[in-house]
Amino acid sequence: MPESRLLCVGGLVAALMAGAPTTTESAVVAFSGGDFDGWQTWNWDAITHLGFWSMPDADVVAQARKNSVRIFQDADLPDKEDWTDEKKRKDFAKKKAEQVSSNNLDGVFFDYEGNGLTTKQKEAYGYLAANVTEALAPYNATIFICVGGRPSYEFRDYPYDQLADASEFLFIMGYDMHFWDDYTCVLKGTCSPAEAPIKDIQLGVNEYTAKVDPDKLVLGLPWYGQRYEDILGVPVNYGQIDYKDVLALMNEPGKVVEKKMDEDSLSWRIKCDGVCSLDTKKDHGNVVYFDDASTLASKYEIARKAKLHGVGMWKADDLPLPNATGDDPNKKEREAMWAAIAAWDNSSSTMGR
Repeated sequence: MPESRLLCVGGLVAALMAGAPTTTESAVVAFSGGDFDGWQTWNWDAITHLGFWSMPDADVVAQARKNSVRIFQDADLPDKEDWTDEKKRKDFAKKKAEQVSSNNLDGVFFDYEGNGLTTKQKEAYGYLAANVTEALAPYNATIFICVGGRPSYEFRDYPYDQLADASEFLFIMGYDMHFWDDYTCVLKGTCSPAEAPIKDIQLGVNEYTAKVDPDKLVLGLPWYGQRYEDILGVPVNYGQIDYKDVLALMNEPGKVVEKKMDEDSLSWRIKCDGVCSLDTKKDHGNVVYFDDASTLASKYEIARKAKLHGVGMWKADDLPLPNATGDDPNKKEREAMWAAIAAWDNSSSTMGR
């Protein structure tokens, strides 16, 4: 971007030109949906960044601090109509500095997933990131920014190079990639019922690294699947299912009648006797596509080969836990999920091969 163009927004040149720091240590980003379910079983040695919306309780924070895990809260972005107003951007940035200071955070993250931004709004999104980065610098805090699985996901085409320069890294949301969420797969020839088809993941990484330094990119993958009703061979979407609930189905005698690898997406496909749910309120969805440690390891390997800054997941709360009686029937599967993400940059790892 020409310097003369940056000058017109006032005060942003230094922040945009200098950018936000990237640590030399690789990143493993864990998100919590808010309940921090089973946090005692998480692999805290593997995690470097913990992202959340609601502040965790003191025990979780203490565990994060004990393991030098940096904690980041959602920035709760202002309305997109305000992004082009420099004063409103700076006021927002000041509030983020107060948020970081009052909650003793290591930073905030942007999670804007809207479509239809104007050219000026897209440009202003980069300025907003730079304003917040500048405001957080005195607190030794940073931001990272969540982006779609491909640059053109739902035709967003945000200014990724500018966003990367103004943040610690971009978190590629390599999930919600199935046709029912991202119709642009039709143009790419990557459409699949799976949550994270390997062709789409590879294409997304290739396209981002053509625009952004790989060391400014983190690849996030799903720890959940999607349910479908198979109607005359056509899958009709019925929403997400947590990995722990997939395992519960497979633990139920006679519930899962077929399990096979979908080679096109490198994801598992199971078919149930009746609805793929133990919730009696759900009356549709007899097929599930999901990933486990073996398939995710192959997809994390894409990040390793591309020399990305790190990997992550949505979300740590989705893993199976010991039951009320203390039995832990899926301990092996839970530990395998953590092992796969912990070994993402280990070229000698044989998981998923």
